[in-house]
Amino acid sequence: MSTPFVGRKEELAELEDAYASDIFEFAVLYGRRRIGKTSLVSEFCKDKRTIFFASEMGSEAMALAKLSQSVSSLSKSKVSLSFASFGDILTYIADLATEERLVFVIDEFPYFAQSLPSAMSTLQHAIDHVLKPTKLMVILLGSSVHFMQQDVLGLQSPLYGRRTRQIFLQSFSVQETKNLCKRSDLDAVIVQTITGGVPLYVEYFASDVLLMDEIHRLFFRKSGLLYHEPFALLSMESRTPGMYSQVLEILASGTTKPSVMADKMQSSSANIASILKTLETLGIVEKKLPFGQKNSRKGVWSICDDLFSFHSRFVAPYTSLIELGKVDGILALVSDQLNQYVGKKFEAICHRYFLQHTQRPVVAIGHWWGFDHALKREEELDLVAKDAHGNFSFGECKWSDKAVGKAELDLLKRRSYLVGEAKNPDFWLFSKSGFTKGIVEEGNIHLVGLEELFL
Repeated sequence: MSTPFVGRKEELAELEDAYASDIFEFAVLYGRRRIGKTSLVSEFCKDKRTIFFASEMGSEAMALAKLSQSVSSLSKSKVSLSFASFGDILTYIADLATEERLVFVIDEFPYFAQSLPSAMSTLQHAIDHVLKPTKLMVILLGSSVHFMQQDVLGLQSPLYGRRTRQIFLQSFSVQETKNLCKRSDLDAVIVQTITGGVPLYVEYFASDVLLMDEIHRLFFRKSGLLYHEPFALLSMESRTPGMYSQVLEILASGTTKPSVMADKMQSSSANIASILKTLETLGIVEKKLPFGQKNSRKGVWSICDDLFSFHSRFVAPYTSLIELGKVDGILALVSDQLNQYVGKKFEAICHRYFLQHTQRPVVAIGHWWGFDHALKREEELDLVAKDAHGNFSFGECKWSDKAVGKAELDLLKRRSYLVGEAKNPDFWLFSKSGFTKGIVEEGNIHLVGLEELFL
């Protein structure tokens, strides 16, 4: 029994809108491996006249032969078609789409382009001279984010400026994650923070097995489905995945300055900066600045991809023990530190909820940190947002077993003054364990418990 399709309403609507235009459309859809690109497009193509080609790494002759087979599947003739070139295939497909809508999908286009180095220039020529007058809808899918951004969509690409739709497929929201893994609210948040909401990884947790047992099975066994996954992803994007893994492991340990990373790895600062830049392009790391700050020297690097974050902190440092099957100590460590880990990631879930539910026209949102000169100590605000009218919102995200009360609200209000004079502020408190009776929700105070996150 197949798993019901979950989420992706906006992306499906975008593809359906392109399909309904009934003119030539060229959509580029990309995102990291396992994010659900093929599932999304397969759902979209249901009951539609479609040529779907799944690319593989191989020779040009093999790629053309397999693509010819895919095209033959749409032919009314029982004779298998054979084409000498990609250009011939596109001309044939154009004829099929002259009067009737046709969807032509190339899955994992980077593999196809590697097999046929002239694929992009051939497609560009066909778009300009053959395909535009037709009712064809071309969809290119790719898991290599760097390749799709640079080689397909970039300024130097033959295809630059020709796409009519572009979708960078992102992770599931925590609500979608819960719908897919069918766990409790509490478990769903934890699953979100260790999988990043990547659909396939979330689906691994769709069982009645205790969550910690499932984490053990997936991450801390040599055969675990998520034990090797981050390294495999890095291997797709880099020739030196080991270096990238080391940088991530150092970041996960709390080192955020490239110069210190360089010293620890006995590498140059320029090399570390290059690795961080590539990881940033891939959406694995990010450089954060305090809200409202533009001086990049105050920025700190962190891992924003939750799978890599969890793996780099709890798995990568202990691979020797995992290989030997000696994981009791590691699992005890995970159990002790999981709340702390989830607490840091809970902030992103709260930011997303805030953006979905605030009535204010937000133009900027972030995390703030700085020095409180009155108390002579560093302070932080989990959420600071500004809207188009200059109004401010402030929030605190508490992942703790203790209910949040008036003391936390008063502290949030006091810290809000550290950002500067804020016009018409409102305040948001997010709590894993609910709120005390002493705290009252007023007009400018919003209380969001765990249950509310999923309404």
